[in-house]
Amino acid sequence: MRTRNALLQTITGLALLASLATWAQNPPRPKSQPELDALRAIDSAPSLETRLRKIDDFLAAYADSDYKLILLDQAVAMAADKNNYPLAMAWGQRDLDANPHSYVAMQALAMVTANNTREFDLDKEQKLSQAEKWANTALEELKTAQRPPQFPEDRWPLAQKYYQAQCHLALGTIAVDRKKYDAAAAEFQTAFDITPEPAYLIRLGEAQLKGGKYDAAIATYDKVLATANLNPVIKGVAEREKADAVRRKGGPATAAPAQPAQAQPASAQPAPAQPAPSGDKPAASGEPAK
Repeated sequence: MRTRNALLQTITGLALLASLATWAQNPPRPKSQPELDALRAIDSAPSLETRLRKIDDFLAAYADSDYKLILLDQAVAMAADKNNYPLAMAWGQRDLDANPHSYVAMQALAMVTANNTREFDLDKEQKLSQAEKWANTALEELKTAQRPPQFPEDRWPLAQKYYQAQCHLALGTIAVDRKKYDAAAAEFQTAFDITPEPAYLIRLGEAQLKGGKYDAAIATYDKVLATANLNPVIKGVAEREKADAVRRKGGPATAAPAQPAQAQPASAQPAPAQPAPSGDKPAASGEPAK
């Protein structure tokens, strides 16, 4: 299975300046050599922290840049992909202030909020309601969203499906947080139907397992394990969770890996900020995203 980053690279490309000739007509362009140099510095940043700092510096220096909204989307997507809740919230609000229609920001905020809401949080329902609103609003925005200029025409449908699936992943995670496992399963199934990635099935099996539907969970994990070229991390999670479902059902236990791999956080994959890529809680506990 491709990781979230790999999927996003398939959709568009992580580098801001990579292959401008392959982008759609009228792509964003730097207005000066210093602006171009600053964009190159962002592309070459070695870490998330450095990249976000350089984005912040860039936006302060080039407030009217064609890249402003692209960079804001990229920043919130990267912060959410790292499951950094305070950072994602700060960049997300900044993004929405600049572009209230940013489905990238809304999807990322929905996912990171769902992933960071705990059972006994005093503001649990307030946070989940806001996350649900963000996810549903993003889905509505995607229905009429125009292809951004930096997306080649042949890649835009794939990007739309990616964001739609990630919104349903967020809604499913919200339902898990509320212990509404049938609703969660329906959302994870929808995410998989839109973008058939095994990580979504891992979340589906989790919801079925938590809801006591052991036969369904076993069948879901079998479907994951039958996937060709399955990522070893996903395989390890599926084997472990299937063994747990068999045990809970009361059937013969199957051997789980001695050192099971850990699932990635529920944003199964980061968001394709335009033009950069966004969440899963760990599959065993609940995120997925990359």
